[in-house]
Amino acid sequence: MKLNYRLQGNGPIIVLLHGLFGNLDNLGVIARDLQHDFQTLQVDLRNHGLSPHSSDINYRLMAEDLLSLFDELALNDITVVGHSMGGKSL
Repeated sequence: MKLNYRLQGNGPIIVLLHGLFGNLDNLGVIARDLQHDFQTLQVDLRNHGLSPHSSDINYRLMAEDLLSLFDELALNDITVVGHSMGGKSL
């Protein structure tokens, strides 16, 4: 599944993952603060925000979605910060 995301800033990459019923804007204040020193990747997880919706949803599928996005963006060395469901998805 091709996830909606926002990538901004410069430096080492920090991935920010929202919780249940959230979207990529939920951690926007944190992303803005980090952008001076880091590149932030905010993601709408499966069935959230502007990412596609599917009747199939579980943590394994959410992790696969994220790994596909990381591959697409050629990300290797990243830090991930997840709130609630976002933390469980990887």
